[in-house]
Formats: sequence, C-alpha cells, structure tokens
Amino acid sequence: MSFHDRFVVADGCTTHYLEAGDGPPLILLHGGEYGASARLAWENCVPALAEHHRVLALDFVGFGHSDKLRDFGGQRRLMLRQVAGVLRTLRIDSADFIGTSLSGRMLLDVANRPSPQWPIRSMVVVGTGLAAPVAEARAVLEDFDGTLDGLRPSMDVLFHDPRWKHSEDYLRRRHEYCMVPGAWETAAAGSLRAPGRDSGERRPHVRPPARDYGRVAVPTLLVRGRYDRLVPPLTWQELAAQIPDVRTETIDGSGHYPQIERSAEFVEVALGFLARTKKAEA
Repeated sequence: MSFHDRFVVADGCTTHYLEAGDGPPLILLHGGEYGASARLAWENCVPALAEHHRVLALDFVGFGHSDKLRDFGGQRRLMLRQVAGVLRTLRIDSADFIGTSLSGRMLLDVANRPSPQWPIRSMVVVGTGLAAPVAEARAVLEDFDGTLDGLRPSMDVLFHDPRWKHSEDYLRRRHEYCMVPGAWETAAAGSLRAPGRDSGERRPHVRPPARDYGRVAVPTLLVRGRYDRLVPPLTWQELAAQIPDVRTETIDGSGHYPQIERSAEFVEVALGFLARTKKAEA
C-alpha cells in the first residue's frame, strides 16, 4: 500500500505528514537526531501498518518538511503543542501512538500526566529507558558539522546491522534532510543562550531528575533493539517495572531503531500488541 504526503496548518504551524490506510488512527513519531524525519523512520513500516490502521507519520517542527521553528523556552513544549494541534485540526480524539527515542520519551511524559495533552489510547515506545541515553553515544549524535562525513559516525550509534551502518543511500538521504533550509539552524539554536540567561533547555549530559512513570494509565509496549548502544538493558527494564500495564519485546539483530533495521519483525510485534489491546477493550 502506498502512502501520501500531506500538509496541515494548525495553530499557525505547517506540519508535513505521511498518510495511508483506513481504520483506527495510528500516529507515528520519529526521533530527534540530525536528519530525522517521518519518511526515514517509518517508510518501511507504513504499508503493513496501514493494512489495519489509518496511519499518520508526522514530521516534528524543525524536521523534515514541517516548519522550522524554535521555542527557546523549551523545544519539546513546542512539539507537544504541534502534535496536539494537528490531531485537533484533523478531528482525531483518540489514537494509538508509536514513538522512537525522543518521541518515545515524550509519549511516556504525556501519558504520565493527570490530563494528557495527546489522546493516547495505547502506545508503543521504542528505544527509551528510565535513564537518559548513554552520554558517550549521545555525544556522537549531537556532534555534527553539516557535512556528509560529519554525519557518518552517528550511523554506528543508531544501527547494528552492517547493511544499515554502512548504507550510503540512507546516509545520503539523511544528510539531504539535514540540509533542508532551516533544519540545521533550528537544531543548532538549542545550544545558544544569552550570557547569564537560562534557555529553559536541558543542558547536554546533565543527569535529569529521577523519573516515576507509575501514573501511565494506557496499555504500553516497550521495544528495544538487542544491541541498542543508547539504551542499556537495565534502564529499559527499570522503566518497564514502573508502568502498570506494560509488555516488553526485544528485537534481535538491531540497534536503536529496530523499526528500520528489522521492520517486518517490528510491525508484527506492534500489530500484535495493538490487536490484543483492541480485543481487551471490546
């Protein structure tokens, strides 16, 4: 099944997204590394997922073909408002979600609130643990000078399978997204702050406060690639122990992004979880 490029304007922000299929809405969100986009994160999964769901894969602000905007009081706050606005504009009042890395953390934080900002029915969280990502690996993702070769070291962090680690086609396409006007500037702006002023953004590699996800009230599937260099097994297991209604799946032969490296296995796991959740609600 093919998918379509769409654009929607919500709260003055233009969001690009991919759409395919009919049925219960399924919202796909990507990670936060340089060059991330809905297409690169989800193109191998959308056709199979769309056989059972109306799939919408969004580009966050600052990424892909969405507007290049920066909230110096906190970029995640802007992303939260963006997704909420898109769903409100499209009249989606309940949906299943899949988020990877950065967006997986956002899903957990939203679902953990007394009044969630997004209408989450159930969620699949990929490549996220209780603690922050491993600092050394994260530093590689954040060290990018705008060149193709400057992006190459991050491939070793994101992937395990040599076919993906050394994929010149994927590297080139990701670099093209980095070079979309405003993309690099939006990401790099997060490191800027006036003398004596706190930007509101979390400083790199500062240990975040202890998290407690015991208030997550929706069915949750945690997925981890067996060789994920950013999320060690222990912190992933610690996260699972906090969530009341949780399942876990480890996908072999993959690193941080199993939905790319092992898309068929990932889709099977995700669809199985979503089907069980739907059956339990019936």
